[in-house]
Amino acid sequence: MPSTRKAVKVIGTETYINQETGEIKEMQVINIEERDANFHKLWLGHIIQAINLMGNQKIKFAFWLLEQMNSDNLITMTVRQMSIKGKVSLQTASRAVKTLIDSDFLVKINMGVYQVNPEMIFKGGKTDRMNVMISYKKTQKEADEEKE
Repeated sequence: MPSTRKAVKVIGTETYINQETGEIKEMQVINIEERDANFHKLWLGHIIQAINLMGNQKIKFAFWLLEQMNSDNLITMTVRQMSIKGKVSLQTASRAVKTLIDSDFLVKINMGVYQVNPEMIFKGGKTDRMNVMISYKKTQKEADEEKE
């Protein structure tokens, strides 16, 4: 299971005044940051290369989509644009996107905006991932309510 590690950085010394006693003290100031650790690291380019040698068009297209997402896990293209840029037929792109949505890998935010589930893949730190997960869950809930 992923965990975090703490990075400690000494910033320097500062003077502090005790509010109760008025005593002035020189204190060392440190900054403690939590960082992600023990995550599996994937080199997407190498995986895609290997899959391209053996995979079908939908798998190749799905990996191509992952390369298109931004730091918020968003893909901003219509399915037609995906098919053109991803060099697959419109039918293949449509089927792949539908499959990815049905499997909770992708959620449609609106026309031409999709978000990849950050529980499955995310590039960045823990705090950024949590923010994107909140956004994803909210959009997913709205999409589920529209289906009902």
